[in-house]
Amino acid sequence: MNYFYDEQIRKYILQFIRLFGGFAVKMGQNEVGEDIFQRVPARYGDIDRQVAHIIKENSENTIPTIPFLSCYVTDLSMNADRRRNPTFEDTVAVYEKKYDEETRAYTSELGNRYSIERSMPVPYDMTMQVDLWTSSTEQKLQLMEQILVLYNPSLNIYTSDNPFDWSSLSYVELSDVTWSNRTVPVGTEDEIDVSSLTFDVPIHISPPANLRRQTLIHTIITQLMEADSPTELAEFESTGTIANATKQWIVVTHNDYQLRFVGSTATLYTEQGSTSTDLKWSDLFKAYGEDGINIGISQLRLRKSTDPGSTAGDVIGTIQYGSNANELTVTLDNDTLPANTETAIIGIINPTLSYPDDGTLFEASSGQRYLITDTVPTGGAWGGTPAGNKDDIIEYNGGAWVVSLDTSVTTDTKYVVNLTTSVQLEWTGSEWINSYEGTFNAGFWRIFL
Repeated sequence: MNYFYDEQIRKYILQFIRLFGGFAVKMGQNEVGEDIFQRVPARYGDIDRQVAHIIKENSENTIPTIPFLSCYVTDLSMNADRRRNPTFEDTVAVYEKKYDEETRAYTSELGNRYSIERSMPVPYDMTMQVDLWTSSTEQKLQLMEQILVLYNPSLNIYTSDNPFDWSSLSYVELSDVTWSNRTVPVGTEDEIDVSSLTFDVPIHISPPANLRRQTLIHTIITQLMEADSPTELAEFESTGTIANATKQWIVVTHNDYQLRFVGSTATLYTEQGSTSTDLKWSDLFKAYGEDGINIGISQLRLRKSTDPGSTAGDVIGTIQYGSNANELTVTLDNDTLPANTETAIIGIINPTLSYPDDGTLFEASSGQRYLITDTVPTGGAWGGTPAGNKDDIIEYNGGAWVVSLDTSVTTDTKYVVNLTTSVQLEWTGSEWINSYEGTFNAGFWRIFL
């Protein structure tokens, strides 16, 4: 094994010392009657000889400043009872957010994928001792009372905030108390009293983990542009693109599967557009070395752009297995849907069959909006001067029904939510469709496990 050192025992010691930081003793009162408190430092007891000599100011006659706490290791032994399978290895998939170099910020898209291979750590029992150096019994009693009440019977410690470090959690348990190092009778030359607290700390020492970046190619997109003149060819050679050129894409994916998304169900289809329960999502995931779905993490991304290489406008949802092997149940993130361009409608109606206050529709009131599937008839409940043709959105302004969106002259894309179904609709310039439902060809849908 190559050299490695991760300061694991050192981290346990440092976390242990931090447990004893912040204690104080009362040293009396000042001239105005306010209590004076002195902070009691905690330090590692097994210091280097050179450091100890500096602290003593190069003199053997210097007495350490007290009170203080001294922490050090007294024993380290392997614990066979806590040993598990020594050859066991665990692999964890890690997903990194995509980093935008231009904005220097992480985006909501998935970036690099990694796998962490962790080996079983080795269990040890570490015994720590804390010496309380005090100059009076009162100081010792103050410190003892503050410390002993905390260990009932133990305190937890963390050596790492890494969520993939499975040995970061341990505990400190008080096992023994030595009241004093003095003997009776006490001689006049003994000025410092030392009390000792012994603690048991079960720890793990882990071998290095292997971090591997996933480099599997799941999609190949080739963009083709047609140059009609030497000028356009020169433009491509200098800029890498041709303005207003006809563009084509060749998309190569695993088996070139299609995906059909309706409601909240994503169904796997073959390249030819057929499906059956013989098509299984689990088999597709295994082709990429994955065992299955991570609930709450795995995503389906539906590409709305006509460019398969563009992530702009992707509709995203988390997935879980559906009732059939070729189906996934998708929970859409509504924040990733296209922004609505029109005020929400109450519903979609045929104005020749339905009208305000007919038992199915509400009584006309200001602000009501409908998407209509036929021309509004003359007279009757719709008023003497009807307005609106097929695919228009009509609205009641308080006195009459007027056209809010005239689709006969609208060629750009529009989005509106149907409040009855909570489904977002899209006007393509020629028809209304569901803004995210439909069949997505290979390259226009992604699954991030």
